[in-house]
Amino acid sequence: MNMIFKILILVLGVMLLAGIFRTWQIQASPSQEIFLKGLVPSPKLDGLYRGIFVGHNTSWKGKKLNAAESNGINIFAGHNTAPGSNGQVEKYPFKTYVGKGLLDKNLDVLKIDYNVSGNPWWLKFIVDEVVQTAPGEYLGKMQLNIIPGIPFGVLYFELKK
Repeated sequence: MNMIFKILILVLGVMLLAGIFRTWQIQASPSQEIFLKGLVPSPKLDGLYRGIFVGHNTSWKGKKLNAAESNGINIFAGHNTAPGSNGQVEKYPFKTYVGKGLLDKNLDVLKIDYNVSGNPWWLKFIVDEVVQTAPGEYLGKMQLNIIPGIPFGVLYFELKK
């Protein structure tokens, strides 16, 4: 039992160090400089926004936001043949609100919070933060908020109207 406990502590320590290192990479990247110059999106995000993970190729295609209800959902490429689906699938709803950045505490951002009913447990630890960088262009930062007060930066993404 003592050996299992030591292995568990070692694994958690390695994961913590990996999270700290990735956060350092995110905060030291050129995208961070752009992010810090961004503003809370104005007007509020409403409608469909095309999405790109900076440096990654995924099935994620963007977000559909509802400004009046302060919520939205992600759009993914899929095999949905329902009329009007365009082969896209909607999943992983979220709520939105304005607040201070988790890592950038002096910056006001639009928060995209996945801690909502119906999402898988692992997704509820993700908080995206979005700033407007130009008219119709937005830069987002995905973060893991597993340990309260110690968020981990994961990656940047772009949204375009």
